[in-house]
Order: sequence, then C-alpha cells, then structure tokens
Amino acid sequence: MLQLGSTYLLVKDMEKSIDFYERLLEMKVTSQNFDRWAQFNFGGNCIALFNQKYDDKRFKKNENLKEAYSKEYIERFKDRKITYGNNFVLNFYIDDLNAEYKRLQNLKIGKLSPIMFLNVALPYHFFLIEDPDGNQVEITGNWRVDNE
Repeated sequence: MLQLGSTYLLVKDMEKSIDFYERLLEMKVTSQNFDRWAQFNFGGNCIALFNQKYDDKRFKKNENLKEAYSKEYIERFKDRKITYGNNFVLNFYIDDLNAEYKRLQNLKIGKLSPIMFLNVALPYHFFLIEDPDGNQVEITGNWRVDNE
C-alpha cells in the first residue's frame, strides 16, 4: 500500500515562499537544499516547496548535469513549461478559527477570503489564504459569532 510521503508545492521564489509558510504554520522550515527544495515536517509527512527554476537554470548553463541528473530526467524536464498556482488545496484545522483569521489578517502575508460556511454533509466554516504563487490554503475549525 502506498503511503503519503510529502506534498510538493511548485514555487517561483523560494525565499518568499519559505517566509509565507513559516509565518502561516508558525514553524521554521525543517530542512532546505539550496534554492531548490525546502520542507516542513508534520510527523511522518511533510509539505515541500520545490523550485523547478533551480534545475532549469542548471540545464541552461549545462552545469554538472551528468553528475546531478539522469539523462531520462534531463529529457523529461529540460523543456518543461512550469505552471504555478491553484493546482491543489492544502487544508489545515485549528480550534479557534476566529483567532486564526485575525492572526493572518494582522500578518498580511496573503490575500484572505471572508470566513465562509457550507452545510452539505456537515456544518463547515472555513476561509482561504493565497500563498505567493496563488495556491489556496484552506483553514477550517471551530467558528463562533464574533460580537466585536
């Protein structure tokens, strides 16, 4: 049986993406390899940031390709069009949805949706925040009517 190892996010700007996810997740990046790869560990799984431009730059410079990549990898990815944003949704749960919404409003790290509600199978409150590449991150949790 397959087991989830990680979820990759394709990023344009590694530094900007690391900053966004460190602030969103309130944790430091767990490990990083050059400007190509960074990951945040969650037990046995991780969210990984993958900068394909790192490989692309090396391909264009013909920089130590045989030492770092198989010929099959080079053939498959050397002319690949890199697309970003809105290819997946990361979902996170937090006990106090209202407090998390206010925290992210104050951080001003990405475009926030309003808190939304749906009740298809169960009552469900959530909001979305966009990362620097336009990927949507969904935050859900316990919501309360705010009397402020």
